Amino acid sequence: MPLDDILARIEAGEEIPASLLVGDLVLSEPAGRRVAEAIAQRAGCQVVVRRRPPHLARVLEDLRTFSLFDPAKVILVIETALLADKAAAADLIDQAAEVGQVDEDSELSGKETEAASRLLQALRLFGVAPDVGTPEQVLSKMPDWVYFGGAAFRKKRKNRARGKKQAADLRAGLVMLLEKARDAELLGYAEGDLADLSALIRDGLPKGHSLVLVESSVADEHPIKEALVQAKAFAAVGSVEFDRRGQVDGLRELATELARSTGKTMRPDAVQELARRTLRKSPQRGKQSQMDAESTGRFAAEYRKLATMVDGDTIDRIAVSGSVEDRGEEDVWKVLDEVGEGKVGAAVSRLRRLLDSADDTMGARLSTFSLLADFARQLVAVQGLLRDTGAPVGQRNYNQFKNSVAPTLQRDLAGGLLNPVGKLHPFRLHRVYLAASRHQSTDLARLLPRLLETEMALKGESGAAESALVELVTELGAGRPAPSRL
Repeated sequence: MPLDDILARIEAGEEIPASLLVGDLVLSEPAGRRVAEAIAQRAGCQVVVRRRPPHLARVLEDLRTFSLFDPAKVILVIETALLADKAAAADLIDQAAEVGQVDEDSELSGKETEAASRLLQALRLFGVAPDVGTPEQVLSKMPDWVYFGGAAFRKKRKNRARGKKQAADLRAGLVMLLEKARDAELLGYAEGDLADLSALIRDGLPKGHSLVLVESSVADEHPIKEALVQAKAFAAVGSVEFDRRGQVDGLRELATELARSTGKTMRPDAVQELARRTLRKSPQRGKQSQMDAESTGRFAAEYRKLATMVDGDTIDRIAVSGSVEDRGEEDVWKVLDEVGEGKVGAAVSRLRRLLDSADDTMGARLSTFSLLADFARQLVAVQGLLRDTGAPVGQRNYNQFKNSVAPTLQRDLAGGLLNPVGKLHPFRLHRVYLAASRHQSTDLARLLPRLLETEMALKGESGAAESALVELVTELGAGRPAPSRL
């Protein structure tokens, strides 16, 4: 149901005991606040906010009782993770682990209580009761993969997970945290919370009492979500993600919400520039179209900062360029696309931006070099195939290349030799082919020695590692016109 329809129902005086707003937190949290404040205004009370509560039981119990001081109660709960996909458990475990070793003889500190709540949320996702069995037994009921690291953890480690021993050590280290959480009675059952929430949706609450849930993600076909859809109390308020062309979907909604909350609008070209400087893809494998949640938060923070800095009601591109550090997404494959098309200046600019925005500069240099080296070897191979097969060079139309040139380049070689580009995707092959069409054989004779020089520079034999990569990209992208047939 659209958010405006839910707000209209509240304005018309309808009672909505429970509602659910789902989407990127930059969008869903303000939407949840608007719903909660609309209900509270009609009920004559204040909104109580609970962020990442260790369990819902006490919140729901509080909602069922009348207050001596307020005529009603409206509680806004942000990110319970109770309804999330189970894959979110790995991130919750990583957040719990950040607290480090818990002192056995001391009560939980505020930071440790927060960590314990993350651990309990992870257990809930798998329906594991945290107080049935020893802490070791409880933790062993979650699958091993949750201890190997979530998206944010792997991003910091160049997409590497924990090893088996590290995962086992992590699980052992969480035993005391769970034990202390049990001692402090920070317990809640997944089944109990879900059952109570389901009953609340079914039976309602006292007049003027309402629960507003805000979640960044909800598992598809979750029964609680389905129940709230049926009750017309669910709204997907928008997500921000990359489409197949690398453009950002949901950017307009993001800018509209921030304009509403700050009172300052941003020009469309400034919005695009701010997105370019801040937004990055999720590092989680298999979810590369999704946005890194931290980067949408950075987009919002930079927007709010600019809103306080500029005079007038509009933020322009000059303000963005002058005040926001460029830490946005850059795709190494686009560097190769520019190289393939001979756009050396654009390729070098993308390369520098890719390295400047990397969390691990050395890792980014090495991984980029690996792709460039593969590209160089394929380039040499394709030029040899062009010469041996007599295939035409310089065919820029991809469809014509795919139908007439690619089959010649990818056919089986005489003597049963392996064709080095035989299994390369035609689109990738076309990019290499275009570069090979611009190079003469005398140019490529130096290419393989250049790879060795670049690798040595990257691994410490030169103080100019980035310059070595730039020179390699320049050499790959440049070239002299080759004859029509090689």
